[in-house]
Amino acid sequence: MNTVSMELFIEKLGVEVYPVTLLKFLLNKGKILFCFSKAAGANFEMRGNYDISHNNCELCKSKEGMLCRKHTSIDRIINSEIVLFDIDTNTYFTRNEIFRMVGDKLVVIYCPHTKLINGNITDEKVRKIRPLTFYEEGFELPKFKTKVQILSSDIMNKNMKCWFNNEFSIITVPNTHEECDFVLTPNL
Repeated sequence: MNTVSMELFIEKLGVEVYPVTLLKFLLNKGKILFCFSKAAGANFEMRGNYDISHNNCELCKSKEGMLCRKHTSIDRIINSEIVLFDIDTNTYFTRNEIFRMVGDKLVVIYCPHTKLINGNITDEKVRKIRPLTFYEEGFELPKFKTKVQILSSDIMNKNMKCWFNNEFSIITVPNTHEECDFVLTPNL
């Protein structure tokens, strides 16, 4: 199997995106695009307090100088100078976040790192993502200093490999245009 290192691929692009974020996009592309389309629906309902500003967030206030997980994602997006942009899906990437404006809502897909998996490794745990939708009247994405463009369709058809945890590396296996399968290989 001829593999492409996700770490080297991202390093050559010069963006601050964690390899596991792009990997999870390949594993969940259809599901992520569904999250975007669902947020655009007329019946979409915001649940909970998902303001873009952290000023009224009780969890942020309780963390004494730190932001909660969802506001950490917002902070990363707002303060990113260089982002990765997929032309095929009109989707942005920075660190652990996959995001896009959907109408007047910011939809963020947070990608927890695979090294955080507890217990048995399952397909569901490997593919785990956390969709979050935020709204603030008048909010727009910042004008990023640099937007490095890719075509996800190009890398969907390749075997992309990245570090998974101390024991394994993960390799994508092309399946359809909406998602990839994966295999784990031992780290030597």
